[in-house]
Amino acid sequence: MIKMSGTAMNNFKLPDLVKYICAIMVICIHCDVLFGQPYLNFFIKQIVCRIAVPFFFISGAYFVRKGSDGNPAYVTNYLKRLMKSYWAWSLVFIPVGLDWIHQNLNIASYLLPFAFIYGLIHIGTYYHLWYIPAFIFSVFSVNLLLKRCSYKSLFIIASALFMFGSLETYYGLLPLGVFKDFFDGLIQIIFTTRSGLFFGMIFTLMGFYIYDHQKQLNALLKYVPLCTVVCAVLLVLEGTFLYSSERLDMNFLLMLVPFSFFFFIWMLSFPYMPKCETKQIRGLSKYYYFIHPVCIIIVEEIGKAYHLPVLSSGIISLLVVIMLTHGLSCLILEIKFPLKKTAVFWSALLGIGFTFIIASLFFMFNPLDIVIKFELVPCLWLYCSFVIYYLLDKHKSTTEKEELVR
Repeated sequence: MIKMSGTAMNNFKLPDLVKYICAIMVICIHCDVLFGQPYLNFFIKQIVCRIAVPFFFISGAYFVRKGSDGNPAYVTNYLKRLMKSYWAWSLVFIPVGLDWIHQNLNIASYLLPFAFIYGLIHIGTYYHLWYIPAFIFSVFSVNLLLKRCSYKSLFIIASALFMFGSLETYYGLLPLGVFKDFFDGLIQIIFTTRSGLFFGMIFTLMGFYIYDHQKQLNALLKYVPLCTVVCAVLLVLEGTFLYSSERLDMNFLLMLVPFSFFFFIWMLSFPYMPKCETKQIRGLSKYYYFIHPVCIIIVEEIGKAYHLPVLSSGIISLLVVIMLTHGLSCLILEIKFPLKKTAVFWSALLGIGFTFIIASLFFMFNPLDIVIKFELVPCLWLYCSFVIYYLLDKHKSTTEKEELVR
């Protein structure tokens, strides 16, 4: 099943497998309570699973740098493709995002276009999409700045930005005063420091650095496993220290920086390489990330509405979410791109019909003492529309093959 990869940093398949696991970790973070024991739930969701997003940043940056080696236009072309994909998924999630805004923010209707533009640039049109503009910003910025600055200078700047962003996590330790008032005012405006500037830049810079300094790092590979384990222990201690403190969020952990650096190098240099082809796994990781919030809302809201604790939270709920996410991801991987406009129109239209029937039955038999997120409706519509598009696409492909045979 596996073969030796040597001691150099050329194990490119293992990071794909790790990214798949990281995609599941992201789902864990966004799901409701997984374990009844509070610290265990905190340990898994807020410490262990927090390694996922930094790994995405470092891995993505490393392979962008690798692709741009000898191809100056690679970064520009890559970012253009990523922006097109991000734009498409942002449009897909607008209905869900609008429902979230109406339920959580008091914004006048005429300000919604501005909220959309701000979300598109900074936090995404739905909460999970923040990673894409953050990655685009950090790759563009680091790639540009490295033409003018040294790695040493950029690491100092990026570290300072990350430490400032970490005040979101260490909020409870801020003393009362002018600085805390300033930070509160800033959060009122930007909502979160989880962005390409404060969070993504340090990890993107590390991905670039690892690729550019492979020869120097190869000489230190024998120390990497021990360094990774030590940083993992310190990461757990840091997270445990923060367990009872007041936090705005838990995205920033200081030990994520050294841990992610050594962990990614360890995966690149791991002596055993999977024999299996990882292209499919890479695709699943991508679509797990994009569509999992839809599946979370569907499963958890059904569980809450019908008093089914196994679906509203816990491990079984997580497994059902992963199964739904996996199923839809597999369907999307089989769809031919670019999408056909006519099929998209009919899929969306038929999706509305099926959603209306399902939602009507759902709300009709829903216990009145439970408040259901209206986000459930657009989520059902998105899921139904994707399935219908797949069926239409599959039917057309089958028809075309039959015509060719004739």
